[in-house]
Amino acid sequence: MDSTAVNHELPAIDGLPVVLQAPARLWLKRLLERHPEAGEVLGALSEEAGTALARLVAASEFAGGVLLREWPWFAGRLERPGGAPDVRFAVPAGAGTEELKSHLRRFRNRVLLEVLWREIAGLADVLATLETLSALADELIAAAVAAAEAELAAVAGRLRDDTGREQRLIVLAMGKLGGRELNFSSDVDLIFLYPRDGESEGPRRLAAPEYFARLVRRVVALLEDQTADGFVYRVDTRLRPFGESGPPLVSFAALESYLVRHGRGWERYAWVKARVVDTGADPGAVRELMEDIVQPFVYRRYLDYGVFESLREMKALIAAEARKRKLASHVKLGPGGIREIEFIAQSLQLVRGGREPALRTPELLAALKRLARTRGLAAAAATELERAWLFLRRVENWLQAMRDQQTHTLPENEADRVRLAVALGYPGWEALAAELERQRATVARHFAAVAFRGGEPAAVPRTREALSALWATQAPEGDWEAALEAAGFADAAGLARVLADFAGSPAVAQMGRAGARRLAQFVPELVAALRDRQRPVLVLERTLNVIEKVLRRSAYVALLNENPAVRDRLIDLCEHSGWLAEEIGRFPLLLDELLDARGETAAREELELELRRRLAGLPADDGERRIEALAEFKRASVFRIALADVSGALPIMKVSDRLTELAEIVLEEVLAIAWADLVRRHGRPRWLESDGWREAGFGVIGYGKLGGMELSYRSDLDLVFLHDSAGDTQETDGEAPLDNGAFFARLVRRIVHLLDTRTASGALYKVDMRLRPSGRAGLLVSSVEAFERYQAEDAWTWEHQALLRSRPVAGSAVIARAFEKVRGETLRFRVRRERLREDVIAMRGRMRAQLDRSTDERFDLKQGRGGIADIEFLVQYLALENAGRHPAVIHYSDNIRQLGTLGAAGCLAAEHVAELQAIYRDYRLRLHRLALDESPPFVAPGELADERARVVELWTAVFGEPPP
Repeated sequence: MDSTAVNHELPAIDGLPVVLQAPARLWLKRLLERHPEAGEVLGALSEEAGTALARLVAASEFAGGVLLREWPWFAGRLERPGGAPDVRFAVPAGAGTEELKSHLRRFRNRVLLEVLWREIAGLADVLATLETLSALADELIAAAVAAAEAELAAVAGRLRDDTGREQRLIVLAMGKLGGRELNFSSDVDLIFLYPRDGESEGPRRLAAPEYFARLVRRVVALLEDQTADGFVYRVDTRLRPFGESGPPLVSFAALESYLVRHGRGWERYAWVKARVVDTGADPGAVRELMEDIVQPFVYRRYLDYGVFESLREMKALIAAEARKRKLASHVKLGPGGIREIEFIAQSLQLVRGGREPALRTPELLAALKRLARTRGLAAAAATELERAWLFLRRVENWLQAMRDQQTHTLPENEADRVRLAVALGYPGWEALAAELERQRATVARHFAAVAFRGGEPAAVPRTREALSALWATQAPEGDWEAALEAAGFADAAGLARVLADFAGSPAVAQMGRAGARRLAQFVPELVAALRDRQRPVLVLERTLNVIEKVLRRSAYVALLNENPAVRDRLIDLCEHSGWLAEEIGRFPLLLDELLDARGETAAREELELELRRRLAGLPADDGERRIEALAEFKRASVFRIALADVSGALPIMKVSDRLTELAEIVLEEVLAIAWADLVRRHGRPRWLESDGWREAGFGVIGYGKLGGMELSYRSDLDLVFLHDSAGDTQETDGEAPLDNGAFFARLVRRIVHLLDTRTASGALYKVDMRLRPSGRAGLLVSSVEAFERYQAEDAWTWEHQALLRSRPVAGSAVIARAFEKVRGETLRFRVRRERLREDVIAMRGRMRAQLDRSTDERFDLKQGRGGIADIEFLVQYLALENAGRHPAVIHYSDNIRQLGTLGAAGCLAAEHVAELQAIYRDYRLRLHRLALDESPPFVAPGELADERARVVELWTAVFGEPPP
């Protein structure tokens, strides 16, 4: 057949670059010789399909070869877009080993051909291609495992452990397959495992190691053997424990032992990508492997900034190897290549994944997106890295698709360069090379920003050199003092004493090599930063106290070395707040909060989203782990609020608002955990009305500082619990029913226990329930009806004062509405106003006698005469006295707004309202500052004298006598 005839059958060949036209015509000639009927199909092709087919055979010799062999199968797909390729593989019934190998290989090649066709025809993008290639590998590996298991079972039976439970082979996908990002012609990185030892039950009884070793050899042969149809996958098992020198498969126990004793830093990067291939293994065994063995090795519970040191070391090794092997054109390992993007994502996953379960994903694009949502990576950087990765992976796939070879090197010959440009839709090699250079430069820039977070290493100034030498030589106190004094430090003697004591501490003496290296970098930088501080010795003591407590996990010191801005923020914090410094020493995870330089606190909606994210990966029925996560969330949130408070970014009233909102969020979650736990065991509480069953509601009422939205950092939660169950028949609807009263009592005890439970991040809150009806002698939880009766018949005036500062904070909206009704009616109609003045004065006198710690040398801000409590009692008296005539004065539960409503109602002069509000804010601000610096609530006797006097004057004007 002459070339004219050939061209007539596929005219799009003439549109190809000249260097590819001859190979394409040769392919077409062979197709028509082998499948004469193809001419009719080609002649009927649309222009779009003909162009795509010409580009496909020009770009991929592999695709051309498969088309020659599989034309009858493929011809019907040319004009039918359809959906994604069907990767479901059915093992032919009764097929022998060789026949099965042929079926596996032909199926694989057909799917690969369809993948290439869909992408070059514009029917799929590179992400869809990678997903299909990965799904295909999963399917064919599972098929090979099933066939090998059936073959071995016929001889040796199934293997069971000593309890009789069948043990199945577990196939762990690593690398790109683990991330569902498999290359076109990649090896599959696999680790073969089995859960427990045992023995097979067939005619030939085999112990687990031999049984599974035989099984693995069969699986690998089915996948890897080269036949006339090619191969399925090259299997790489070098990521197994001890690499090529280790056994081909290991038990769970052996893997755990290896990871604990011998697992190296680079292996953690590799194990980020670990994923179990679905071969029908026991889901419980899979969970045990991933949650109990793999994840604890990969993800540390603390912020692991030591990762960046290993990242730089790995990068240096790869760079050296790249220079040796001349890998500048290697799209995977070369500068700005795929591996650098993987390193960026994996290193940040390793740093934060212990605290952010959402980051524990083997999929790179998912990791980038989640890192952008969790402050681990800037959103713009994540977007640029995603685009670069998709581009480079597309280049890599078409490099391999040319000849079904595992290559990552850009071609040097003209024909292959043009092939690659055609496959990727570029007008020529020059345009493609320019885009490659641009994308790789972007990757290299982001990699440098992550690997060298504090900037590339720079020359150490002379002072730091001297300090480094003193630390390295374990200089005595006198040498430190002389050097610091010569360098111009204030209180050189005090600094020298603190440094010498720290250097000789047991914690420093017991450090490992990595910790000592990190500390040697940190100490000189810390000391140098203290030159201009007002209280350098105090700051040094507090900072080194933090460091001493984290030295066993020196990755925290690495965090400070990697982030100079974080180090400086830690120093600022230690200068202004002993409490925050102590908090970091007790809970080093809080160092993560110093990474955010914005000084902002999250609004309630953002806090709720953050909590949902932290809880997302935890089982709903695992209350212990959810409380641990809740405690971490609470402590981090309080710390963030305190940082904003110290920096002045958050006014005092907003500080209380944020702390109060946080407490409400925590209470809602604790209630949900406790409620779900009891409902699982006993069902939901309900009560019988005349028209049927009604579900009982439950609510939490906040009193005191929580009720008044004035929480401080260490405030207890004053709580009252209510339900609306009523009637003669009240019980839960579960298999083990409980009387509703017992259900709610258990619920309250569970809530209080969860709030007060010690976790690694401390307890959530202490709970005070003394304000419930009848106090300590009363029931833990009351019905709304009983609560209303108590308020009407038995409540004392001080209890009505407390009720004024109360509001619903968690639970049923029905209960909240019922409580608000009872509160409003009680404060308006049931207050005994004929004795209100005497009761309030008497109660204030008793409180002052018991609680005021003022002396000639100090004034008690809370309980002293003219202090906070006097303002609160004054506001409460005026609100209760006027609530019957002016209901608006009890609408709010906080002092500041109650004062505002008293002014609006004419119960207090406007200028007096403004004075009291200003004084109250000043007092509260001073209390916060004292609490942050771990100081008692006292000021010098002469401080705030005018404010105290004015409060006494206003009290006297209202009550007709000074405060008691």
